[in-house]
Amino acid sequence: MVEFEGKFDESVTKSLNNRTFKKLWWVFVLFSAVFILLGVCGILFREDGEDLSYGIFLIAVGVLFTPAVFLLTKILQKRVDKSMSVMSSDTTQTFQFYPDKLVISQVKQRYGEEECEYQATTIARYSYLYGAEETRDTYFLRISKMQYHVVNKCDLKQGTIEELNSILSSNLGQRFKRTVK
Repeated sequence: MVEFEGKFDESVTKSLNNRTFKKLWWVFVLFSAVFILLGVCGILFREDGEDLSYGIFLIAVGVLFTPAVFLLTKILQKRVDKSMSVMSSDTTQTFQFYPDKLVISQVKQRYGEEECEYQATTIARYSYLYGAEETRDTYFLRISKMQYHVVNKCDLKQGTIEELNSILSSNLGQRFKRTVK
């Protein structure tokens, strides 16, 4: 068995957002380039003063597009995280990987209190996972096209990374991607 135990807090969504931005960097570059190119064309081939203003506006949008998306995502994600009471530094999540099943537990218990505010356990076969991806610091366990479990390697409590890779590879086959460099 391989076991990870860590917090279920805003670091989970931060990891997911960072992963998404890294995978889609080319989209941001493309949109920025299109806006800037349209702005330059508007300036070079202008027919009147309004085209100059419009060209400058498009260049500014192109330059600010990526930082604005990052900032907006960060702000909106904080709002979403705050709305999910179980996502907190008081919540511990445990992932246990057995050769034939996966056990995920989450427990929210405030320091000094005896009773749990929230407790959930999922026991599933590996067919529960749509796929899995290993990065340098993290495993992303995909349960649908839009939902993930995030397992941080630094939270390893029992077993080894090699054991987990073997379990995931034997159970998921091609659906397990190793992107570690």
